[in-house]
Amino acid sequence: MELLIQDVLWQGRRVDVAIAEGVFTAIEPAGTLEPTPSTTCLSGRHFLLRSPFYNTHTHHAMTLLRGAGEDLPLMAWLNQRIWPREARLTSELVAAGTRLAIVESLHSGCVAFNDMYFHQPAILRVAQEMGVRARVGLMVMNQVSDHIENEAALALRPTLPKTLNLCLAPHALYTTTTEQLCAMARQSEELGLPIHIHAAETLAECEIARERFHAATPVRYLDACGLLKSDTILAHCCHVTDDDLALMAQRGVTVAHCPQSNQKLGSGTFPWAKARAAGVKVTVATDGAASNNSLSMIAEVKAAALSAKLGASSPEAVTLAEVDEAATTVAARALGFANAGEIAVGREADCILVDLRLPAFAAGNNPDADFIYAADSSCVDTVICAGRIVMQNKVVPNEAAILAEAREAAAWLRKESV
Repeated sequence: MELLIQDVLWQGRRVDVAIAEGVFTAIEPAGTLEPTPSTTCLSGRHFLLRSPFYNTHTHHAMTLLRGAGEDLPLMAWLNQRIWPREARLTSELVAAGTRLAIVESLHSGCVAFNDMYFHQPAILRVAQEMGVRARVGLMVMNQVSDHIENEAALALRPTLPKTLNLCLAPHALYTTTTEQLCAMARQSEELGLPIHIHAAETLAECEIARERFHAATPVRYLDACGLLKSDTILAHCCHVTDDDLALMAQRGVTVAHCPQSNQKLGSGTFPWAKARAAGVKVTVATDGAASNNSLSMIAEVKAAALSAKLGASSPEAVTLAEVDEAATTVAARALGFANAGEIAVGREADCILVDLRLPAFAAGNNPDADFIYAADSSCVDTVICAGRIVMQNKVVPNEAAILAEAREAAAWLRKESV
């Protein structure tokens, strides 16, 4: 499909943007580019053009568990409210929850997610059907579960489009053995797959690292198991030492910073300013909808910026440009989409159109700042992923049916879990 976005605001100027075969082919002053008979034209007159977000740590189908366990610390939340319900999951339920999550994510301008969850072939199928990007994890936990379909997901690898890829996703140090994690490190090398794991999320996890595994910190333990590599994503990292940060920078790992989940569960605060000073790559993520409880990346990026500023007692701890880049370009690269995450000729065509007619943008001083600090998901009008329109006029295709399906799935899961 050929697309032409005409007279759209981008980086302070009005431009025409052409897209063909999934990439940006031209960006010229407004009024310069002319459509061909096969071109689909979009008016950008009332819109801001931006790169979309890439969510680097999710459990997407947990949209069905949203609100199931409030006001509990992490381990009680998992043991009492989440794992008993997850024991009843089916492939169909995971598909329904993932569709719901993708709809919610698209409304906040997010085109990619890094998922660690069950029934992975269903997740891959849904992501492909809805035209978004995803990295789906081959999970490892120290309990046997029919919900983990690693072999079936791995068998799909040769057939996956370039918008989908796989990783190895051992859940966390407290749900795995040392032998399992070391095996994951070897498998990562053998298969050429990156690692995605929870790390240093809570003080309880730090205590487990010391008492069960005789390691100084969770990060040190994971490194001893061989998991810290240049393509590793560590989720949370609330409780990391200066030495941990130096090691993480040396290994080239990326942090998936989940500020709202960390705050809601009382887990802790990731030290963004220290991490930046140490040279650690940082991205932004929502975590799952059962612990956040929102999948809005607009809200998450704002929370990331504010928590960094507050944690460092400085408004300069993270700039608008830095947090924006963390959630777009840096995140896209971390998820293996190296040619996405930036609006430029030759780059894969991921972008969003933001409605400037809403109150948050009325002043007009800095629309990009207004998008992150003042707006919400109601401002995202159109989402394009790999050159394909996946949301237009603030509606995702089949959205009403997807919501109805999710309501039915959640009701069944709620009833059967009582």
